[in-house]
Formats: sequence, structure tokens, C-alpha cells
Amino acid sequence: MALPDRPSAAIVGDDKDVVTSPREIPAQVAQPRRDIQALRAVAVALVVVYHSWPQRLTGGYVGVDVFLVISGFLITLHLLERPIRSAKDLFSFWSRRIRRLIPAATLVLVTTLAASIVWLPQTVHERVAKEVLASAFYVENWLLALTSTDYLATDQLQSPTQHYWSLSVEEQFYIVWPVLIALALLVCRRRGLSLRFPPLLVIGVVSLASLAFSAWFTREDAGQAYFVTTTRVWELGVGAAVAAAVHAGLRARGAVVRSLLVWGGLAAILWSAMAFTDETSFPGVAALVPTLGTAAVIAARSDDLRTGPRRLWSGRHVQWLGDVSYSVYLWHWPAIVIAPFVLDEDDMRAWQKCVLIAGVLCLSGLSKRWVEEPFRFAPKLTQSVRRSFVLLGACLALSAGLAGLALWHGQRVTESAATVVVDPSARCVGADFFRTAACATRDMPLLTTPVAAAKDKPEVYSDGCWNERPFTRRKVCGYGPRSTPVRIALYGNSHAGAWFPPLHTLARERGWRIDTYLTSECYSVDVPISFNPPEIGANCQAWNDWTRQRINSGGYDLVVMSDRTLQPLVGVPANRKTAVAQQAYRRVLEGFVRQGLRVLVIRDTPDAGGNVPDCVARYADDLTRCGIDVDKGLEPDPLTSAALQGGFPAGAVSTLDATNLLCQTGRCPAVVGGLITYFDHGHMTTQYSMTLYPEVASAVTKALRP
Repeated sequence: MALPDRPSAAIVGDDKDVVTSPREIPAQVAQPRRDIQALRAVAVALVVVYHSWPQRLTGGYVGVDVFLVISGFLITLHLLERPIRSAKDLFSFWSRRIRRLIPAATLVLVTTLAASIVWLPQTVHERVAKEVLASAFYVENWLLALTSTDYLATDQLQSPTQHYWSLSVEEQFYIVWPVLIALALLVCRRRGLSLRFPPLLVIGVVSLASLAFSAWFTREDAGQAYFVTTTRVWELGVGAAVAAAVHAGLRARGAVVRSLLVWGGLAAILWSAMAFTDETSFPGVAALVPTLGTAAVIAARSDDLRTGPRRLWSGRHVQWLGDVSYSVYLWHWPAIVIAPFVLDEDDMRAWQKCVLIAGVLCLSGLSKRWVEEPFRFAPKLTQSVRRSFVLLGACLALSAGLAGLALWHGQRVTESAATVVVDPSARCVGADFFRTAACATRDMPLLTTPVAAAKDKPEVYSDGCWNERPFTRRKVCGYGPRSTPVRIALYGNSHAGAWFPPLHTLARERGWRIDTYLTSECYSVDVPISFNPPEIGANCQAWNDWTRQRINSGGYDLVVMSDRTLQPLVGVPANRKTAVAQQAYRRVLEGFVRQGLRVLVIRDTPDAGGNVPDCVARYADDLTRCGIDVDKGLEPDPLTSAALQGGFPAGAVSTLDATNLLCQTGRCPAVVGGLITYFDHGHMTTQYSMTLYPEVASAVTKALRP
């Protein structure tokens, strides 16, 4: 999945899943369209391969779009052929969706929650419980949209229920769409209009509006746009438009035309699966390729087309995979996320992944046979709408109840961990373990917990002091009296924010004031930084221009700077980025010095390469697996290089490098002096940063010295 790794879409039932009595089951289910079943098989295969080997099939996430088009087609065709004329019809429609989708989805949710508690690190239990709760009520896509812009969440373990985002989109569609179609048909009947074309007009208006919004929002915020319902409705609408056209009697005719449609559509799907990457601006306009390709395949009606892929469509294994695709979708992602923890493997081998996929297929077949079909066709349920809704309530109660219990327990663990108080000035604690030679022979116990470390963020996080994407905000947090002998500006991205605890403590002790000018990702240069879309890069540059003007005119005595220089620069080759960034930082430093400001540059901390609390929780018995070689973790820091370049007036620019208090003997451990160093991959916990207080206090005092 992209962003966080791009997940797949939900898979709905056949176009023949409406029954009124058990006797109708064989006739209704026996002859689904083979081309649609095959499309399901192709789509779920793309998704599973992409999630297993994302570097091999870089655009396999377009299986999402294939499934959405299929869903829009089947549901809309059903609504047009069996119009909803009353509340009873509407609730009957919803009850069929409940029986078709909810029992299997609930089984997977409950199983996944239990497996997560058993095998996943304790640091993610609370988050998994929240997502199970959101998935049970089919709002997972909105929860993921809210967290998609969190830069600090990019290294978190992916949730094993993350794939329910697409189920959420479809369930929301199923609630609103039948009402909209029913209203359109009602207006037509009351005005004496034909029922053939008005639905197509309504579908077109809604879909075009959603497509326009999707194109705009994807440019503005691709992370959120990927998940929200409003950017996806048009994809369901593409399938709905084909259904409305079929219902109105508009069909592709002629073997040549139908052959071009089916082969061209299939080529579009496969091309996008191979050509698209995580860098593709998606969904937006790019999603037209797989969606229109799917619509073309459906419109071709190739089951009886001799020049079409009939033999491929009709293969027994292809049809079986299409038939169990919903179960495959439900089970495959939790298996992919949890299996490495069960096997104690950081990276699963190809053969292990193949065995895992085979297991998922077997489990899916069993789930289809013993869960989906019994609930879907149970006489007591099919004959009673009320019982179907009772089933819904029971499933929601089970999922929500267990998730709520897990969430309550997780919060209890967090509260318990928060009560542990560590004295950062104690001997051999934290950085003092490396600072004091005598501590080397001392065996320090773990003084904190991974759960507590994951939440141990500087105060600027809870105070909302960040200016995040799209960098249109101008938030400055001030700490300390306005009338003070010393004013300090803390300027940089999140790696500057990591130094706030000792800086704030020093300022509070001495009656100084500190103002924060903090962003995420955007770093403090005077040249354009590359973001997607480009407008975000322009906003980042505008933020930096505004910040420098504000600092230059703010009457500050000292500017403390630190940055992780990660994002590429516009028009600058990767092998030239560090040199160009160093020149840009140099100009920024010179600009501050010309205004009479002193600057303290703090060298960026090493990157651990993965989430540290998660790793400590997973390998508590062997913490050496959580460290990283300093050569791998220590990234180039052109800001510090610019400060060390020399040529400034005496005392104008100084530096602090605390790398030796995070790494020694060529290794950067995850736990130093009993404290977990980072709350994620590279941002220090408040507890650990406070053990660096002596170095920070000395550097600031020296920088302010006349």
C-alpha cells in the first residue's frame, strides 16, 4: 500500500445475489457473468501481488478501482431493474447487503484483533483497537484520511485492518446510492417522464462533480484524497453509468467493437498496474485509466465473444478466484501484516510469501463455504428484514465490544507507564551512560516502556505548534515572559522540535522566552523544495520566507536551528542536493548574522531506520536487533556543514553535535542508559532529550556569551 502502503478495494457480491426463498438459490447464483467474475479474479490478484511484492507490481493498487467500478455497475443495475418504491424495499436492499458482507467481515475483524494482541508489539495494540472499531462501523477510510498527513506516522507498523477503508467507502455508497436512484426514478414517474435516461443524467452529474473534486483534492492533499469517499464516488459512478446505459438499451454491438473494448480495457488495467507507482498522483485523473478500462470490459459482454478472452474468462481456477475474491481480500492483508511477527522474520522470503498466499486461498475457500454462503442464504434471514438487522447489531456489538475492551486495556497500560518517573540527571541514566566512562561496566535495566516511549513527545506536539502540509498555516508558540533579557527563536522542522524539552527547561530556569517556528518535512533553505503537488513546495518556500522575516525583525538574541534535510530540491540532481542545500543554508545563516543575530546549529540526530518503540517491544530479549550502524543512520547534514564552513564573525555561529551521546563504537543502540532514545524512527523522546540538558545548556550559554 502506498502513503501508508496503498490498500485494495472491497469486493461485493454477484449481480445475482437477490433471493426471496431458498428454492430460488440455484437459479439465481448458478450463472453469474463470467467476465465479471474474471475481472474480480484479475483485480484481487493485482492487489495480493502488489501487497506481497510492491516493488515488482508498483501499480497493483489499481485493483481498488476495478472493484469499485464492478460494484457501481452491479448495484446500480440491480436498483434499476428492481426499483425501490418504498421504505420496505429500501430496507430489504440493505438487509441483503448485510447478509452478504457483514458476517465474514466481522469474523476477520475479530480474528485479526485477537492475532494482533497475541503477536504484534504492544505499542500498536491501542491503535489496532481504534481501527477495528472504525472498521466495524465502516468509517475506517475517514480515520485513515485524518492520519494520512501525520509525518510522524509514516514509519508506523501498518494496521492489519487498514484494508477496510475501501469497504467503508462502499458501505457508505450503499447507504446513499439507492436513496438517490429511488428519488430520481420517483421524480420521473411523477412527471410522467421515461425511466430510461434520467438515471444516466443523475449518475453523470454526481460522477463528474466527484471526479472534479478528486482531481483538485488529489493535487492539494494526495494522502487524504486517497481515502475519502468524495474522491471515490465517481469510480463507482463509472460502473453505474454503464449499468444505466445497459438499462436504457444502449449496448456495444458488433464483434469488432466488443473485441476492441474488452482487449483495450484489459490492456488499460494491466498497463496501469505496471506503470503506476506510489509517486503517481492518485486517485485524481490518473484513476481514469483503470476505471474506464474496467468499464470497457464490462460493456463488451465478452462471455460469448469468440475473439475475446473467453477461454481465459472461463477457466475453472479463474472463476473460483473471482467467486472467493471477497474472502481473499478480507484475509490477505492481515496475513501479510501479522505473518512476519509470527515467523520472527523482518523480511519474508519469496517462498514464504507464496506459502502464505496459498494459505490465504485455502482459508478464503473455507470462509466462503462456511460463513458467507450460510448467512447469505439462510432461510430465517432471507425471509426477515428485521432478523438481518439484528444480525448487523450482533456483529457490530461483537466487534465494537472486543475492540473497546482492547482499547480500554491499552489505555490502562499507557496510564500505568506514564506514572513511572525517571530522573534525567541521575547517574548513568540516558546520555550519561555514554558521557561517564564508569557507566560502561554497569548493567542498566529498562527504565521506561515502549508504550510510554511511543507517546513521549515534546510539549510542542500537544500544543499544536506545527506548521504541516500544505504549509499554509503560520503558527508560532511562545513560552516564557514577553519582557525578558533573552529571546530565543527555535527554527527548523520536526528534528528541531526534538530539542525543545532541554531548551524550554533552560529558558524557564533563567526567565528567558523561546518562540517556536516549526514545520514538518519542510527545511530551512531559501531554494524551492520538491513536494507533490508542486503547490506544497511553493507554500514551504513561502513559509521559510515569512519565518526569516519574522525572526529578523523579532528582536531575538539567539536563533537555534536544526533540520533533517530529506526532501529533494526542485531541479537539483540527487548527487548535487547536499552541496546545493549547504550553499542555501549558508545564505540563510549569513542573513541572520547580518541582522546581528547569533545562531546555534544543532547537528541532526541519526535515523534508526525503523520505529524504535515497536522494535523494542518486539525484541525485548535481544535489543541489539534494534540498533543501527552509525554509518547507515547518520545522514548528511548540510546545515551543520554550512555552519562549520567558517568565515562568520567571531561567536556569531556556533554548533552542537551530540552524536557521541547517541552512538558509540560505531553503533546507535535503541536503548541507552535504560531509556529508549526515540519515540519513532528519529525523533528523541522527551526523557532522552532531557538527559542531554548539560550539553544544550552549555552550548546556548556559550552562543550567547559576548
